[in-house]
Amino acid sequence: MPSITMLPSLSSLSSELPAASSALATIPGFNDSQNVNMVGTLEYNSYAYRDMSESERGCYRKGALPVALASNDTCSPGFHCPNSNDTHPPQFCHPSELCQVQRANKATCDPQGVLEPKICANGHFCPLGGKRETLCPKGTFCPSGSVQPFNCSYGAICPAGSVRQIVIIPLFVTVAIDVALMLMVGVGFGISKWRKSRPKTYTTLARTDDKADQIELLQSCSPTERTQSPSISVSGPNAPVPGFARPASIHSRRASGRVDHYDGYADDDSISGYDDDMEDDLSNSPDMQRFIRSMTRTVETSSIGLSFDFENLSFETKGGRKILQGVTGTMPRGSCWGVIGGSGAGKSTFLNVLMGKAHTTNGSIKVNGHSKDMSKYKKLIGYVPQDDIVFPELTVRENILHSARIRLPTSWRDRAIQDHVDALIACLQLTHVRHSRVGDAAKPVVSGGQRKRVNIGMELAAAPMAIFLDEPTSGLDATSAASIMRLLRAISRLGVTCISIIHQPREQIFYGFDSLLLLAQGRSLYSGPTDEVQSYFESLGFAFPQRANPADTLMDIITGDGAQYAVAAGKHETDVSTLIEEWQSKGQFQVHDRHLSLDASGAAVTRNRRISDQSMTNSTAEQEESLRRTMKARGASWPAQVYYCWKRAMTQQVRNSTSFFFEVGVGGLAGVIIGLSAFAANGHLFQGIYHPPFTLLSSAVDYQSTPQLGLLGGMAIGLAASAPGFWVFGEEKLIYWRETASGHSRSAYYVGKLLSTLLRIGLSSLHFTVFLGVLATPLISFPAMYAANLAYFWCIYGLSSVVSVFVKRENGPLLAVLASLVIGVLGGVAPPLSKVKTWHMEWFWRLSPGVWYTEAYWSENLRPLDYLYELDLASKTIGFTLGQYGLDIGVTGRAPRTSRLRRPSNAHKFEAAPAEAERNKAWEKAWEKCEVAVGKLDSDALVAMMAWMKKPA
Repeated sequence: MPSITMLPSLSSLSSELPAASSALATIPGFNDSQNVNMVGTLEYNSYAYRDMSESERGCYRKGALPVALASNDTCSPGFHCPNSNDTHPPQFCHPSELCQVQRANKATCDPQGVLEPKICANGHFCPLGGKRETLCPKGTFCPSGSVQPFNCSYGAICPAGSVRQIVIIPLFVTVAIDVALMLMVGVGFGISKWRKSRPKTYTTLARTDDKADQIELLQSCSPTERTQSPSISVSGPNAPVPGFARPASIHSRRASGRVDHYDGYADDDSISGYDDDMEDDLSNSPDMQRFIRSMTRTVETSSIGLSFDFENLSFETKGGRKILQGVTGTMPRGSCWGVIGGSGAGKSTFLNVLMGKAHTTNGSIKVNGHSKDMSKYKKLIGYVPQDDIVFPELTVRENILHSARIRLPTSWRDRAIQDHVDALIACLQLTHVRHSRVGDAAKPVVSGGQRKRVNIGMELAAAPMAIFLDEPTSGLDATSAASIMRLLRAISRLGVTCISIIHQPREQIFYGFDSLLLLAQGRSLYSGPTDEVQSYFESLGFAFPQRANPADTLMDIITGDGAQYAVAAGKHETDVSTLIEEWQSKGQFQVHDRHLSLDASGAAVTRNRRISDQSMTNSTAEQEESLRRTMKARGASWPAQVYYCWKRAMTQQVRNSTSFFFEVGVGGLAGVIIGLSAFAANGHLFQGIYHPPFTLLSSAVDYQSTPQLGLLGGMAIGLAASAPGFWVFGEEKLIYWRETASGHSRSAYYVGKLLSTLLRIGLSSLHFTVFLGVLATPLISFPAMYAANLAYFWCIYGLSSVVSVFVKRENGPLLAVLASLVIGVLGGVAPPLSKVKTWHMEWFWRLSPGVWYTEAYWSENLRPLDYLYELDLASKTIGFTLGQYGLDIGVTGRAPRTSRLRRPSNAHKFEAAPAEAERNKAWEKAWEKCEVAVGKLDSDALVAMMAWMKKPA
């Protein structure tokens, strides 16, 4: 007789695996088997073999002996037990080689004995009691081990016998949204084209006070009254705004024998396109008059403009390098100044210090004669950078209108703001292109001069009392540069102080300034009227060629190449250091003491005093209070700024519709790719250890499919969203710094921009979720899956925005993708979070949103199967926590955490007949006792148990 290998008893298994004996002893199924007298290998189990004939006392496999799984007719939820009863309870038989291979490969096999239960088949459900296996009806789906059918979502594809549902309603909704968006974009382009064809219309600006009358009276002043020195100082609270001073005496320049194109004369008596008459025509035009009246409504003072007094300004870098040293001077209100110097002379640093963007190392700055922090005046100061920092997607009018809405007084109605902007656009001579996109250097739409005027218009729209410009004419042709200069001259007529950095000005541009500040090596060489700069340097022994550009001659002199112009001085006296000492010793005290000032009655008096003293009396206490009220009234409210920023960002997205649809399409493609990776699983993404007493029937576990779906999904979202998230702020850093420096709320800018991304994030995550759900068909509900994906898209956008702050534009997208991949890998899948916990590094993994995202997928995919599998054991093996989905997605907060082993669903309905009530009460008590024991089972014991189950007979 051939030898038969009998199924080992618990005692023999414990002796073979002493390290796992204590853990195995905690499994309720094993304890039940011991309680029913399975005490030895050769001892028959009285429950298994009671009242059975010898032919029935065995399993299908030859020589295998059954093991009782329960003491009565118990059938766990999700199992089919057609042959068992109280007399013949369910039993376990040693599997055949084929069945053992199937279970080892995470599959199931047919029962290995007459009384062995089997898991309810795919497409079927087994009601409580397990006596019937019913085909899943249409409109429901039944994965393996179903107790009752799962209702399909409305409109889902669920024929009879379905093992999963294919949700298609969200797919149809997504397609409908896409079609609607494309129609909206098409209609929007049509409306935009129609608006461009509309003629310009204005609404008459009402004169609400006498300040506009004062400005008009100023415009009607006689030429002799307006040709005074540009360094006029205003005394008294009710003094009028200083008028426009012609840049230099035309007759004096002619008498010197020089050719002057500024006033329109040349040797051949031809007339240049840039002359004073054209400037007068510009300032007297109806559009300029409208803009003047609009400007006066923005101030609470009797005069427009700020005066600046600075003394011994010095600036030193942290490394000890001196950029500015002892720069002293004054810039009265209503003057037009040019700051000239070679490269590295300190021009930009001087401008930054004067605007309050950089703090001085030494020296003082006074505004209207009062020492105050310059940053407090940022709402009254405009700054035009050298680069044209504008939104290329917006039109000329939209760029200027946004600046006006953000920075003009809150009391202004939107119609008045739009009229103000339209008048300014007309003054800028941009009416014919007001509805054209600005474009950029790569794809220009308007010319360079027009883009520069838009750049200036964005600051003028805010009605500044002083405007600083960095190289306003660089890169422009002569006609465009002359147009910019005429505009600045007209603005200074209003009393607005204009200060411009000029590197190499043309002659006509040079004489367009009232006064000049010459810098070299961070120190001043000259500060005074433009028409006297030549006489000053001639007094130092330099000769200016008659037919040369005086600006070029000056640049040669102040950069150390002035020896060629020296006449009466030695070469050593043309050194820059010598010129600096000459100016400091006598120039700034003795030159230009012919300045006019107005006393309280308006009479002209002569003062011999330092230039820096002239504007000290310009501001009284009453004017300071008026200035304070003006600053307080400036700027839209925080909610209004959020709205305008959101509206502008949405306009950008509409104009960049190709990029928008491409981004959404990439999100959908990512969902397709990840869905295909899980398509073959047919929705079966988890398999665990069955609840006792049917634990011995378990197949090999599949704890990786669901976490891997979360891992791959997170990495795909990172690849799809990181680059678009970077461009949200990465492309606008210069604009952001420009607007916030002028008083724009940083938080309003950020919130408005962030709100504009909600549509993009929402649609991208919707496309990703739809295709992932259709192909992978996980058990997680569509709303829960969409919420998790939406939260992770949001995280990636936020991460990419942070990257955009710290890295260069050209490196940003690559680093954003890399960062998203890193946080995706730190998702607690490989290595598993349980292993990380042994390193005491869980806190570091928890810093990554990838862990929370994967844990959300884990929790919601396993939750419907808690009646069938030991989920706590699976979660402990992987390292995730069940029951905190709300915390995982960061929306609803921390959900109640399940710390106890879940009782099978509807356990109180186990009574298939009244006779079973008493037995089920005993089962309820036994279940309560085993909850804690099962919670202590570790993975080593699980491995030992599976190895024992696979041992061949």
